[in-house]
Amino acid sequence: MNAPTAPTAAPARHRHHPHLRLPHPHVRARPHPSASWAVPVVLGVLHGGWAMFITHNEGTPVGWAGLLGAVAAVVTGTLCYLIGKYGPALMPELRAAAYGALFGCAFGFLYSLSEHAVFRSSIMGLAGGLGMYAASFYVFHTHTRTQTDDRGARGD
Repeated sequence: MNAPTAPTAAPARHRHHPHLRLPHPHVRARPHPSASWAVPVVLGVLHGGWAMFITHNEGTPVGWAGLLGAVAAVVTGTLCYLIGKYGPALMPELRAAAYGALFGCAFGFLYSLSEHAVFRSSIMGLAGGLGMYAASFYVFHTHTRTQTDDRGARGD
């Protein structure tokens, strides 16, 4: 009863997939080209739609709220596109400041649409911008490879 039993099936073979190509560990993956315009468009539409929603709920007619939302969407989308395109050429500190400024202005603008005072909206925008700056600064300094990192990995 305790005798070993014969295998009932052949062992699984490791099959070679000729079409499966894994990236080399030292090659950085590049983002998809459509992400350069799709992300700013989505962020712009979300920001503009939110601005339109807030403005319309405060009593503005739909046409004027839609116009404000469209302008907010175009401005936000354009600035996001420009930061995404030219941001990698900047120093990490300046890139983090650009992301923080964009987020702080967008957040303060949306906060001001709900009929808060200008000073309170500015303080809220500044707080949000500083939070985005700190988060971006951390991400850029911990996830960005430098030339010294590349040389150290090769042993040059």
